[in-house]
Amino acid sequence: MGDDSKRPHPALVALLLAVSVLMLAMFPLALYANTMALIDGYKASHGTAGTPGTATVESAVDTSDEQVCRGTFTPDDGGPATDARIEVEGRCEEGQQVEAHFMPGRSTLFTGYSEPRAWAAGAGDWGAFIPLVVLFGLLSLPLVLLVWMIVAKLAKRLLNGPAAPTI
Repeated sequence: MGDDSKRPHPALVALLLAVSVLMLAMFPLALYANTMALIDGYKASHGTAGTPGTATVESAVDTSDEQVCRGTFTPDDGGPATDARIEVEGRCEEGQQVEAHFMPGRSTLFTGYSEPRAWAAGAGDWGAFIPLVVLFGLLSLPLVLLVWMIVAKLAKRLLNGPAAPTI
Protein backbone atom coordinates (compact mmCIF):
# COMPACT_ATOMS: atom_id res chain seq x y z
CA MET A 1 0.00 0.00 0.00
CA GLY A 2 2.89 2.38 0.72
CA ASP A 3 4.19 1.75 -2.81
CA ASP A 4 0.92 2.97 -4.41
CA SER A 5 0.99 6.26 -2.51
CA LYS A 6 4.18 7.29 -4.33
CA ARG A 7 2.71 6.70 -7.78
CA PRO A 8 1.08 9.65 -9.55
CA HIS A 9 -2.62 9.46 -10.33
CA PRO A 10 -3.26 7.86 -13.76
CA ALA A 11 -5.22 10.93 -14.90
CA LEU A 12 -2.21 13.15 -14.13
CA VAL A 13 0.08 10.81 -16.06
CA ALA A 14 -2.33 10.82 -19.03
CA LEU A 15 -2.56 14.63 -18.94
CA LEU A 16 1.22 15.06 -18.83
CA LEU A 17 1.65 12.56 -21.65
CA ALA A 18 -0.99 14.32 -23.78
CA VAL A 19 0.63 17.74 -23.21
CA SER A 20 4.07 16.33 -24.06
CA VAL A 21 2.82 14.74 -27.28
CA LEU A 22 1.04 17.97 -28.28
CA MET A 23 4.22 19.96 -27.70
CA LEU A 24 6.23 17.45 -29.73
CA ALA A 25 3.60 17.62 -32.49
CA MET A 26 4.18 21.38 -32.86
CA PHE A 27 7.82 20.92 -33.89
CA PRO A 28 7.04 19.18 -37.21
CA LEU A 29 4.51 21.92 -38.00
CA ALA A 30 7.13 24.60 -37.35
CA LEU A 31 9.60 22.54 -39.41
CA TYR A 32 7.14 22.53 -42.31
CA ALA A 33 6.52 26.30 -42.09
CA ASN A 34 10.23 27.14 -42.09
CA THR A 35 11.09 24.61 -44.80
CA MET A 36 8.43 26.08 -47.09
CA ALA A 37 9.74 29.61 -46.42
CA LEU A 38 13.27 28.42 -47.21
CA ILE A 39 12.21 26.73 -50.45
CA ASP A 40 10.02 29.65 -51.58
CA GLY A 41 12.81 32.17 -50.98
CA TYR A 42 15.44 30.03 -52.69
CA LYS A 43 13.30 29.38 -55.76
CA ALA A 44 12.12 32.98 -56.10
CA SER A 45 15.63 34.42 -55.71
CA HIS A 46 16.80 32.04 -58.44
CA GLY A 47 13.91 32.92 -60.77
CA THR A 48 12.18 29.53 -60.75
CA ALA A 49 9.09 30.44 -58.70
CA GLY A 50 6.81 33.37 -58.15
CA THR A 51 5.44 36.08 -60.40
CA PRO A 52 8.12 37.98 -62.36
CA GLY A 53 8.05 41.75 -62.26
CA THR A 54 9.70 44.91 -60.97
CA ALA A 55 10.06 45.89 -57.32
CA THR A 56 10.59 49.50 -56.28
CA VAL A 57 12.06 50.16 -52.82
CA GLU A 58 10.07 52.85 -50.99
CA SER A 59 11.62 52.49 -47.53
CA ALA A 60 14.81 50.99 -46.15
CA VAL A 61 14.99 50.62 -42.36
CA ASP A 62 18.05 49.37 -40.49
CA THR A 63 17.09 47.19 -37.52
CA SER A 64 19.47 45.76 -34.95
CA ASP A 65 20.27 42.70 -37.07
CA GLU A 66 19.18 43.40 -40.66
CA GLN A 67 17.99 45.94 -43.19
CA VAL A 68 14.27 45.73 -43.97
CA CYS A 69 13.28 47.00 -47.42
CA ARG A 70 9.64 47.62 -48.29
CA GLY A 71 8.05 48.86 -51.44
CA THR A 72 5.81 48.07 -54.36
CA PHE A 73 5.91 45.08 -56.69
CA THR A 74 4.46 45.45 -60.19
CA PRO A 75 4.05 42.22 -62.20
CA ASP A 76 5.37 42.06 -65.77
CA ASP A 77 1.94 40.94 -67.04
CA GLY A 78 0.43 44.31 -66.10
CA GLY A 79 -1.47 43.18 -63.00
CA PRO A 80 -2.07 45.44 -60.01
CA ALA A 81 0.88 46.68 -57.93
CA THR A 82 1.25 45.07 -54.50
CA ASP A 83 2.95 46.28 -51.32
CA ALA A 84 5.66 43.83 -50.32
CA ARG A 85 8.85 43.33 -48.40
CA ILE A 86 11.70 43.43 -50.92
CA GLU A 87 14.69 41.10 -50.62
CA VAL A 88 17.76 42.24 -52.57
CA GLU A 89 21.38 41.19 -52.74
CA GLY A 90 23.29 43.40 -50.30
CA ARG A 91 21.78 46.68 -49.13
CA CYS A 92 18.88 48.51 -50.74
CA GLU A 93 18.32 52.21 -51.34
CA GLU A 94 15.05 54.14 -51.49
CA GLY A 95 13.97 54.50 -55.11
CA GLN A 96 15.99 51.44 -56.23
CA GLN A 97 14.25 49.28 -58.84
CA VAL A 98 15.07 45.58 -59.23
CA GLU A 99 13.77 42.72 -61.30
CA ALA A 100 12.19 40.34 -58.80
CA HIS A 101 9.87 37.38 -58.34
CA PHE A 102 6.86 37.89 -56.07
CA MET A 103 5.79 35.29 -53.50
CA PRO A 104 2.51 35.98 -51.70
CA GLY A 105 3.70 34.51 -48.39
CA ARG A 106 2.16 31.77 -46.31
CA SER A 107 0.00 32.44 -43.31
CA THR A 108 1.23 30.36 -40.39
CA LEU A 109 1.28 30.37 -36.61
CA PHE A 110 4.98 29.67 -36.66
CA THR A 111 8.12 31.38 -37.84
CA GLY A 112 8.48 31.45 -41.56
CA TYR A 113 6.91 34.36 -43.32
CA SER A 114 3.36 35.50 -43.78
CA GLU A 115 3.89 38.81 -45.58
CA PRO A 116 4.30 39.03 -49.35
CA ARG A 117 7.90 39.29 -50.56
CA ALA A 118 9.57 40.24 -53.80
CA TRP A 119 12.86 38.36 -54.20
CA ALA A 120 15.53 39.89 -56.44
CA ALA A 121 18.06 37.63 -58.15
CA GLY A 122 20.86 36.71 -55.78
CA ALA A 123 19.04 37.70 -52.58
CA GLY A 124 20.40 35.37 -49.92
CA ASP A 125 17.97 36.17 -47.11
CA TRP A 126 16.30 32.78 -47.57
CA GLY A 127 19.42 31.31 -45.91
CA ALA A 128 18.25 32.73 -42.57
CA PHE A 129 15.71 29.90 -42.44
CA ILE A 130 18.37 27.15 -42.53
CA PRO A 131 19.16 27.19 -38.77
CA LEU A 132 15.43 27.08 -37.98
CA VAL A 133 14.89 24.14 -40.32
CA VAL A 134 17.77 22.26 -38.68
CA LEU A 135 16.56 23.15 -35.16
CA PHE A 136 12.95 22.13 -35.72
CA GLY A 137 14.10 19.03 -37.60
CA LEU A 138 16.12 17.91 -34.58
CA LEU A 139 13.30 18.79 -32.20
CA SER A 140 10.91 16.72 -34.35
CA LEU A 141 13.10 13.64 -34.05
CA PRO A 142 11.66 12.41 -30.68
CA LEU A 143 8.14 12.45 -32.12
CA VAL A 144 9.28 10.53 -35.19
CA LEU A 145 10.96 7.94 -32.96
CA LEU A 146 7.87 7.69 -30.73
CA VAL A 147 5.60 7.13 -33.73
CA TRP A 148 8.06 4.59 -35.16
CA MET A 149 8.10 2.63 -31.88
CA ILE A 150 4.29 2.61 -31.64
CA VAL A 151 3.85 1.52 -35.27
CA ALA A 152 6.49 -1.21 -34.86
CA LYS A 153 4.80 -2.51 -31.70
CA LEU A 154 1.35 -2.51 -33.36
CA ALA A 155 2.71 -4.24 -36.47
CA LYS A 156 4.39 -6.89 -34.32
CA ARG A 157 1.12 -7.56 -32.47
CA LEU A 158 -0.84 -7.77 -35.72
CA LEU A 159 1.67 -10.12 -37.35
CA ASN A 160 2.29 -12.37 -34.34
CA GLY A 161 -1.21 -12.35 -32.86
CA PRO A 162 -1.90 -12.09 -29.15
CA ALA A 163 0.90 -13.22 -26.89
CA ALA A 164 0.39 -16.59 -25.24
CA PRO A 165 0.25 -16.47 -21.45
CA THR A 166 3.39 -17.68 -19.76
CA ILE A 167 3.24 -20.15 -16.91
